[in-house]
Amino acid sequence: MSVPRAGSVILFTLLGMAAGCNIVASLTYYLRPRQIQKPEYGFTADSRVAVVIESARPRHENPVFNEALYERTVSMLGDGKSPATILPLREVTQLRRTHDDFAKWSLQKIGRTLEADQVLYIRIDRLVIRPSPEHPLLTPEVDLHMKLIDVSAPSVHARVWPEEKEGRAVSCQRRLTEAPDTNPDAADVQARKLGYDTAYWVSMPFIKVDLEESPPVEP
Repeated sequence: MSVPRAGSVILFTLLGMAAGCNIVASLTYYLRPRQIQKPEYGFTADSRVAVVIESARPRHENPVFNEALYERTVSMLGDGKSPATILPLREVTQLRRTHDDFAKWSLQKIGRTLEADQVLYIRIDRLVIRPSPEHPLLTPEVDLHMKLIDVSAPSVHARVWPEEKEGRAVSCQRRLTEAPDTNPDAADVQARKLGYDTAYWVSMPFIKVDLEESPPVEP
């Protein structure tokens, strides 16, 4: 059955409008403002921040991961225009080595001793690079909690971020990789890369983040 001329005009007009709507929708998508997430907590220009990284259990201790996490976090805070001054990790390490009772110190005492304004506390709850020495695969993954402590505030109000009492939970993992016997440093390489990847999630609450960009992953 043929379509009357008037009906054809209406049909093509509707099709054209539909196509136009798709074009407009596409243009609207690409021309819209970037989705930027503001910092949850903004450091002031004169803030001195000490970073304390501790493991909940000795088997989760990994200096390679800790150093990589610290280094990349400092880098990302700087790239994100955070005005805070991050104290060298070695200052905390030196305190730990020279004070036998360091494990009993409060975070506020650590901060005051280092003349810091805040302490970014990172507790490694679980860190696995290789399930066992004989395991054929490396399975880098970490679970941690972190919180920001104000050194000069009353102890009951020392936690200034986040609202959660236990701190902000962060988890990160990398894809499985082989653990060749010919490369004894493979586990350390993956520990370092996991530290770099995790730093994005640690620094994210304190800087502006473009939510349209994928989180960086170390190759």
